[in-house]
Amino acid sequence: MRITQETDYAFRIVSYLAKHENEVVGAPKIAEAEQVTERFTLRILRKLNLAGITDAKRGAKGGYYLKKPKEKVTLYDIVVAVDGPFEINKCLSKDDQYCNRYNENGIENCKFHNTLCGFQNELIDLFKSKTIDQYIK
Repeated sequence: MRITQETDYAFRIVSYLAKHENEVVGAPKIAEAEQVTERFTLRILRKLNLAGITDAKRGAKGGYYLKKPKEKVTLYDIVVAVDGPFEINKCLSKDDQYCNRYNENGIENCKFHNTLCGFQNELIDLFKSKTIDQYIK
């Protein structure tokens, strides 16, 4: 699994909005402050909006704001919003049929499936334990 540059930027964008909690901030200002292109910032904000992490206000004084309290936004929420579900291996997707050991009884006799599933769950728990407020300067 790899954290993409888009997710890295999303962490920074959400952190910026958390620093300015209860404010509506324009995308150009966010982009400049976090050194992300405006176009890419808007693309990321759209994903964060769809996930319910941020929201937008239209109009002359419009912009973006953190929709959830910063203490409730986890790094896991952001990763999933931008990159989709955590899957350290293709056979651990929600659709187990990607695993060539899959049959009508599920996954059988695969020493690695259960181990990798454990690693994935530990990683998910770790990302869920970190909230964005822990990263505000």
